[in-house]
Amino acid sequence: MTMASSHRNQDPSEIIDEALRLVDAVQRRLLTAAIRRQVQNAASPPPRSDDVWAEAIRQETEPEAPLTDQVLDIARETLPEIGRHLSAAGALMFDAMSRSLSAVERSLRSRPGNGAAGTPADGEQ
Repeated sequence: MTMASSHRNQDPSEIIDEALRLVDAVQRRLLTAAIRRQVQNAASPPPRSDDVWAEAIRQETEPEAPLTDQVLDIARETLPEIGRHLSAAGALMFDAMSRSLSAVERSLRSRPGNGAAGTPADGEQ
């Protein structure tokens, strides 16, 4: 005799009662498992892979590069620009000195009494 044939001989109310007991037992097991899972989750820390805050703190506290590496990086980045500025400043300074000397030379040539010879020779007074 199979299970299906044994239920055919039972009263329909007994079948309903048995189904309700089965549903009740399944509900109790599900509820117990859910409570057990919640207690375990509350007692244990969350997984580290999904912890955004811990990841942010870890990134902030990574050790800095050694001081010599930092200085060399700064020098590599800024020295070419400093060289261009110094070159431009040197060219401007040379131009200014050249124009100033030209102006002084012109003023010495245009002085009355110096003649075409320019300044007196060394030792002559």
